[in-house]
Amino acid sequence: MKKIDVVLNKIIKLCNPTSIFLYGSRARTDFLKRSDFEIGVLIPESRYFSRSDIKKNINIPNVSIYPFRLEDFTNGIIDTPFQKSVYLRELISAGKTLYGKKVIEHMKPPAITIIDLMQDLRFNIGYALASIISHRNHDTKTTSLEFYKSCLFGTRNLVLLKKRKFALTYDEIFLLSKEINLDIYADLVKTAYQCRIGKAKYSEIDLFKNISYLNKFIEPELMKYFKKYGDKIIIR
Repeated sequence: MKKIDVVLNKIIKLCNPTSIFLYGSRARTDFLKRSDFEIGVLIPESRYFSRSDIKKNINIPNVSIYPFRLEDFTNGIIDTPFQKSVYLRELISAGKTLYGKKVIEHMKPPAITIIDLMQDLRFNIGYALASIISHRNHDTKTTSLEFYKSCLFGTRNLVLLKKRKFALTYDEIFLLSKEINLDIYADLVKTAYQCRIGKAKYSEIDLFKNISYLNKFIEPELMKYFKKYGDKIIIR
């Protein structure tokens, strides 16, 4: 029996959910051998299990299980540190139902406004800072992940503004980034992508340059648009 089938059986037995779906890179085309399985579980409020409750009963390496209250989720209400509209759009656009009712397939992805992009960028600037802290702690694996994610997802914000396209995969982000002017930061984005696919390693200079890229290059572009047009919808 495959690992995913074992996980599904355990979740069904424990939670009796309405729906279970796969999301993240494993649900897309850009997953790697080391990629975790990210699994969303939709459970009615009346029998809801918290993530800690689930982890006590189901603790399998490289599998992350995230429960959502069904009633909240279907109304676009999610408890997450990520920018909510961007995160929910990812879940709905790329998620795949593995068990039960096809909930996400029948949900409309939320529109994304310029303020959503600004909030998402600020999150990624924090992620970029975390990469420097991880580097100082000599945790190269976490540093690399935080570097390439913050750089590429930050780039996606600029791609959304300039191209009005929502890239779901790292491959799409990198390809679309070639169609916009990244000035002196084109090589940085290439390095981040190469780190993602395991063909390059970051340098300490890359980590600091990444913060400048997000903070001094992308953020002013978003701010300039906001000051001119207000909180306009970027993609519906």
